Amino acid sequence: MLSPERLHLIREVLEQSPVILEHWFYRAGRAPDRLVFDDYEALEACLRTRTCPGDAIHVWRYEALCRDDNSLTHGKCPDTDGLVPKRGAY
Repeated sequence: MLSPERLHLIREVLEQSPVILEHWFYRAGRAPDRLVFDDYEALEACLRTRTCPGDAIHVWRYEALCRDDNSLTHGKCPDTDGLVPKRGAY
């Protein structure tokens, strides 16, 4: 996972979109971690310090999977009166 070719590909994608990293732990008997990165240095540090031999890593382009047209659900958080803004940047 730390080959220059793979890291270069991830770096190129991160210039355009965040990525989702799924980390499966070899011999750990636990569920995988799923993390979102928009910073190459943070992702590389994670790979170098939080992985062990045999761990499996999968990386996806965030914008290819997480879009407004395929979300499971969406909504706005209400204020203390139960009201939500009718407008906004989103």
